[in-house]
Amino acid sequence: MGLLMLGMGVTVSCSDEDGKDAKDGKVSIYITDAPIDDANVDAVVIAINEIEMKGPDGWVTVKEFDTPFSLNILDYQNGESYFVTEEFIEAGTYTEVRLKLDANAENDDSGDVSGSYIKYKDGTKQALFVPSGSTSGYKVKGQFTLPEEGAVAVTLDFDARRSIVKAGNSGKFLLKPTVRLIANQEAAIINGHFAGFDQHAQVVVYAYEKDTYDQDEAIAGDEDDALFPNAVTSSKVDASGDFTLAFLAPGEYDLVVTSINSDGSFNEVVQTQDDVTVSAGANIDLDISILPEEGS
Repeated sequence: MGLLMLGMGVTVSCSDEDGKDAKDGKVSIYITDAPIDDANVDAVVIAINEIEMKGPDGWVTVKEFDTPFSLNILDYQNGESYFVTEEFIEAGTYTEVRLKLDANAENDDSGDVSGSYIKYKDGTKQALFVPSGSTSGYKVKGQFTLPEEGAVAVTLDFDARRSIVKAGNSGKFLLKPTVRLIANQEAAIINGHFAGFDQHAQVVVYAYEKDTYDQDEAIAGDEDDALFPNAVTSSKVDASGDFTLAFLAPGEYDLVVTSINSDGSFNEVVQTQDDVTVSAGANIDLDISILPEEGS
């Protein structure tokens, strides 16, 4: 069920359905992802036990699953999202989400694993570990306001490229908290085309809030560090040269165009595109042409 849900801020009439207060609002929760560079990865599965949100009266449980809800986040990219649940909760401003995950398991002797895991193209799996993921929860930062008798849709934007890292020499993979929350009625999209895509094995475009990109981010210090850690989101350029940067908050962005080697490792920054402005709910088209060599 891949959907892009924009412009959802409409007022609805809420009843005392299932014991909810008549002035509660209705929140719909979606999940999306940015791609991962490793060509050997076939799936990144997260298993959610419970969803909590921090609202006007503190933490509340929005949804508790009888059995863990599992989803391959790599199936929902480039503006597509998966509908998780729709619940009535207290109206007000919410500033944080916690996902309690089934993510403490390890591979058994047979190499099989349940819960949250990475699956490779050869069928093997590697457990994902989230410190305190099943207790205090996997924290997601972001803010939205739910009006009384109203409805809001929000999207949790994972970024597998930055959130999955090797834990030193332990053999474990950690799922780091790099998920962001965006209210869908605020979300904007950049549909782009990069003219120089055919000169590289693959190209990834990173979006940064204006003037926040530092060239040092293209150099990973520790082997476990992610490249471009402060990017808001990213998109892989497809075989036609097209890319989609979705679920962007209104504002100004700088885009960093990078080339990636065939093994998924970083090669170089090809060029940048500064001062791209998007407004709430906007869907803009952008062409990026390859810059000429200096002195040519």
